[in-house]
Amino acid sequence: MTSQQILGFSLVRGLGIRHGGQPVATIALCTASVAVFLVTHRLTRALAFTQGSLRFSALEGYSTFGPYIADFHEARELLTGAFLQTDWWRIFTGAFLHIDLRHLLFNMAVLFLLGRRLERFVGPYVLAGIYAVSLVGGSAGAMLHRPESAVVGASGAVYGVMGAAFVVEYLRGGNPWRDGLGSLIIINVAISFLIPNISIGGHLGGLAAGVLAGFAIGDTSRRRHPPTLAERLSNEPIDTRMRRSPVVVWALLALIGAAAFVTALAAATTWSDPLF
Repeated sequence: MTSQQILGFSLVRGLGIRHGGQPVATIALCTASVAVFLVTHRLTRALAFTQGSLRFSALEGYSTFGPYIADFHEARELLTGAFLQTDWWRIFTGAFLHIDLRHLLFNMAVLFLLGRRLERFVGPYVLAGIYAVSLVGGSAGAMLHRPESAVVGASGAVYGVMGAAFVVEYLRGGNPWRDGLGSLIIINVAISFLIPNISIGGHLGGLAAGVLAGFAIGDTSRRRHPPTLAERLSNEPIDTRMRRSPVVVWALLALIGAAAFVTALAAATTWSDPLF
């Protein structure tokens, strides 16, 4: 198994219709994380790989942190809109912070290598949707795991991209195990349990959301449009199976994201101790 296979380079090998052009969504997501890093870190410390480069004001103000998200008394207050008075937006912002330069470089490397290839199959908008859903799923997992810990990093969203890439390749008729993508996921999940100070819940939550997003997208190798009259009249065999409607895809992604968002809020409110 080559390093290219492990990083998912074979994900785009000969699998039919692709979106052309530059991977604009992948580049935009990486650029956003880098820009936030430049603003929130003491660059001299960051470039020297010195601990404490992340400004405390950024960590305190924007990390995914259960007690600040759960600043209301009962889960039923979700229905009254009381959560709007809390730091609910931390469910999103924590994923754009990174603890140090190594953290940023690893996440952005994996996102760029896998994201741009997945984007060729699903397009920039859906790739951004997958990332967003996985990001919220990672926050939900982090709140279920350790709501009392401040969580930062794009790892949950990146794990979601890995999970979605695995499912999309499988549904297209590929073999993500042979291509090394399955091994990449297993190795990274194992590392999550072996290395301290890693949000296991954030990684697993993002991965689960990404897998669900991949199934929501379905088989992208199917036809975009019904067969033409000429195709039907020809003697050549044609595949009449249609890919899932974009409206259905976006509705499913929205449902997954909403469920993850409510789970993150409820978990931050309900569990003062880790669930697992």
